[in-house]
Amino acid sequence: YTILMPPPNANASLHAGHAMYTVDDTVLRFKRMQGYSATWIPGLDHAGFETQFVYEKHLAKQGKSRFDFDRQSLYEDILSFVKENSGLIVSQMKKMGFSADWNKSVFTLDEHVVKTVYETFMKMHKEGLVYRDEYIVNYCTHDGTSLAELEVKYVERKDPLYYIKYGAFVLATVRPETKFGDTAVAVNPKDKRYKEWIGKEIEVEGLLGKIKLKVIEDPHVDPKFGTGVVKVTPGHDPNDFEMGKRHNLEVKCVIDVRGKLNHFAGPYEGMKVMAAREQVAKDLEARGLMEKVDREYVHSVATCYKCGRDLEPMVVPNWFINVDSLKKPVINAIKKNETTFTPKRHKKQILDWLAVMHDWPISRQIVWGIRIPVWYPIGKAAITVSFISKSGEREHGNVHELLKKYDLSEIKAGLQSLVASVGTPFVVSVDSPGEDYLPETDTFDTWFSSGQWPI
Repeated sequence: YTILMPPPNANASLHAGHAMYTVDDTVLRFKRMQGYSATWIPGLDHAGFETQFVYEKHLAKQGKSRFDFDRQSLYEDILSFVKENSGLIVSQMKKMGFSADWNKSVFTLDEHVVKTVYETFMKMHKEGLVYRDEYIVNYCTHDGTSLAELEVKYVERKDPLYYIKYGAFVLATVRPETKFGDTAVAVNPKDKRYKEWIGKEIEVEGLLGKIKLKVIEDPHVDPKFGTGVVKVTPGHDPNDFEMGKRHNLEVKCVIDVRGKLNHFAGPYEGMKVMAAREQVAKDLEARGLMEKVDREYVHSVATCYKCGRDLEPMVVPNWFINVDSLKKPVINAIKKNETTFTPKRHKKQILDWLAVMHDWPISRQIVWGIRIPVWYPIGKAAITVSFISKSGEREHGNVHELLKKYDLSEIKAGLQSLVASVGTPFVVSVDSPGEDYLPETDTFDTWFSSGQWPI
């Protein structure tokens, strides 16, 4: 009789959630008393994002940040940090008398675990379940990584709701700073107020001159929100992104991964999101383009479950799992009661969640974890890298431009991060296919790797 201990974070200490181990311990002791050969296999989880988050706070106390290190050096430093701190939680569990087989303990960065994770990824890639694409994800500009839906914390907050003049319309938005990425305005097809406008173009006077936007109809638009007219910004809103796909709209990303407005924003380029929001609102008012502001508007805001900052919906290249074929047998098993839930209400909750579940982004733009085993040929591909040169300077740019000044070996040695444009050819391999290849620097989401714990 065997139980696998859900592995606690290697750098953590016991908390109330670990009280569940008393259930495992009780069952194991009971099975031993019944004469079973019973084993309880413990382990520790590398906990990618959580651990790097803790280590970055450790660096901040020393006046340093993750940007001061190349990828390999940062990984080794975090590994040393984890080794120094990983004994605490095990000693606490031993003090509490948990009867696990401590000599069989496994760490999720152990060689055989990493090998299993690689084999799973390669198998899923061959089966067409893994793909790389630009898709809108929840991105934390502070921690520098995308997050899965389960890692998003929604908070209710009061924010100004701005009513902006858009040509013939007035529309409401909480985010005037994203207006530079608008590619349409939308109304509900059943909203009689705007039926005559559907399919037409309107001329919108903005802060960067006049632009023309098409009026589209989409059932997603809530006629009761604001004036019933919404601006469509596919690059920075998940609902707008889906609307954009339905209507073949251009995706303009006006906010970068640092949380700053880019060249599309003209004079606002380089401003942080919140500062730009305030300035854009002031400038719209000064130009007579602000109808009114509702300062009592309450809405739900997506925040990072770790640092608490607002998440930025952003279109960035990511590795995804196609969940459609995977979730169907799960749904069927639950509906047929092949899997039971206690309390029973959780059955409905998981079915509701599975019904709306999107494809799963499994890549994280962090160092601490299992690197995705993919390599990109330099060739003519659009590859952007950040690296630390031999002289200690942090360089960033297109790899072909950087190669005019640096050797490829220097870029590899100091590599911090890499972003290849979607469509760039790649090779799935644990080892480098050749000298003229650069490695993917994204790591697996911990839930992808640690979810294989039973294997």
